Amino acid sequence: MIRPGNSKLGPLLHHWSIPSAVAAICVGATLLCLKLCYATKHHYCRPNVQKALEQNWEYSKRDDFVSLALAWITSLFVRVLRVHASGEFYDEQYVRKWIEIVKATPRVTYFAYTRSWRKPELVEALKELAKLPNVVLWWSCDRESGPPPVVKGVRRAYLMADNDDVPEYKVDLIFRHKTSKVLKWVKDTLVCPAENGITKMTCSKCQLCFNQKPIPRKKKIHGHAKMSQRCNDYRQGQRR
Repeated sequence: MIRPGNSKLGPLLHHWSIPSAVAAICVGATLLCLKLCYATKHHYCRPNVQKALEQNWEYSKRDDFVSLALAWITSLFVRVLRVHASGEFYDEQYVRKWIEIVKATPRVTYFAYTRSWRKPELVEALKELAKLPNVVLWWSCDRESGPPPVVKGVRRAYLMADNDDVPEYKVDLIFRHKTSKVLKWVKDTLVCPAENGITKMTCSKCQLCFNQKPIPRKKKIHGHAKMSQRCNDYRQGQRR
């Protein structure tokens, strides 16, 4: 079933999840992704959680999954849905079921991260999903995946395995495996505020991942511009 948000997602969001690190589901996973997958650890290991995820997987394969999902969304008054807090878009038919669900609920916002772009036969269906106005889709990537395709409206989220793991291509957001060190930016790319080592944040408060606004990028200040910035900062301080 669709469930209310967890401690990271916060109270605004609901999520739909199926098992992770299963070959038939995580069809675009890299070895690094499987090794670091948070959805194979902690509370996801509890028997009741595993049972619920398996049950959802069975629901997703049913012919009436679209009507089931619409009933849950309506009864729970869902406004923002994270598709796959655990799990993946595992085949084209499943992606197209989500396209039907999204089209039938234009007032609900959906967002998802996927490595299934690495499965060529799923790319066109995923692009179709991403074009829907109430969907924000992210290509997930890491140092083993290679760069995702450039698709208008689809953002890139990079899994940073350690503090020296810097992406070699442009990405829009950084997720971190190790968060003990404070790190707000990697080059000019924002680190997820919940994982920067200092900010206490939930997805419900942040909302960067599912709104249509541009993701902030770190501004580079050089020479005269840097001096002007210092002057502005000084003037602002004088007014206080």
